[in-house]
Amino acid sequence: MLIDDASRHITIEFLKMKTQATQKVKDYITYLEARGVSPCAIKMDWGTEFLNKNLQSWGMELQLTAPYSPPQNGMAEWMNHMLVELVQAMIVDTGLPEFLWEPAVAHTVFLQNMAYTLTPKLRNQMPYQIWYGKKPNVAHLREFGAPVWVLLQGQNVQCKMLPKSQCQAYIRYNKGSKAVKYYNAATRNVLTARNFHFLQPVEQIPPEEIGINPRELKGGDTSPSEGGKESGTQRDNLRKRKHQEEDNLEIDPNELWKTRGIRPDYRYMNNPFPDEEEAGIIEVREEAYTVIPDDNCGSLRSQAISRVARMGVGDIH
Repeated sequence: MLIDDASRHITIEFLKMKTQATQKVKDYITYLEARGVSPCAIKMDWGTEFLNKNLQSWGMELQLTAPYSPPQNGMAEWMNHMLVELVQAMIVDTGLPEFLWEPAVAHTVFLQNMAYTLTPKLRNQMPYQIWYGKKPNVAHLREFGAPVWVLLQGQNVQCKMLPKSQCQAYIRYNKGSKAVKYYNAATRNVLTARNFHFLQPVEQIPPEEIGINPRELKGGDTSPSEGGKESGTQRDNLRKRKHQEEDNLEIDPNELWKTRGIRPDYRYMNNPFPDEEEAGIIEVREEAYTVIPDDNCGSLRSQAISRVARMGVGDIH
């Protein structure tokens, strides 16, 4: 990790062996000289990866810290500690495997260069702005591990009826090209893709409640007065009152819901002349008949006819 003391711009390089540190420092100094910047000195500790003949013969002034005194190189030590904490939080939050710490560190450094610093002499400025002389465009920034849809190309193209893209985990932007690096969980590889798209979920905003308060005017007119619409304070009071009434309403869960009015019987809506027996409007009378010994009746019906005849009600046809 190389930090420019004038702008606080961070340059990160990943090494497989410590012996590569000397060559990375030389490459960084050559890059600065190509941009027209002449570094004066390099501040470092007493690590053997820096203190060697290859770097000392380069002709650059080396400012070494005292043994066992990390505060003397406080900027590098503080930045190293901060990057480790941020990367740990990102990996734990996204649930990605631990071996993705390298792209996570690169993504963190990329964001740190576009953030404002707390240094008094660099107030209201960003390291990227001082380093490149212009403000960065942050419209393309995405969260580490965000879902990104990558177009399937080459041998990975599926059938026509299957999706043409797959959802992967965004890792970082690829330096030097308009592409992204993503993590493929199926193959456990970090790949690069140019044809990608981030889908942002649309937040559904609930509709605003409207409180209606009919005004009783003189003469029985319920239309609004000439004064115009209700003020916002009145609408807010009505809304709060409505919520309080709903909260104070006690509902018995064991009570059955009751419908309004009487439910119509749909069986007879299209039949204007229903059968009396089916409609339930026929009158059923229960009568008891007895057999008298003096009557010559062979059945209950003949007994009923003879009884009616004796009472003088009339003839029965």
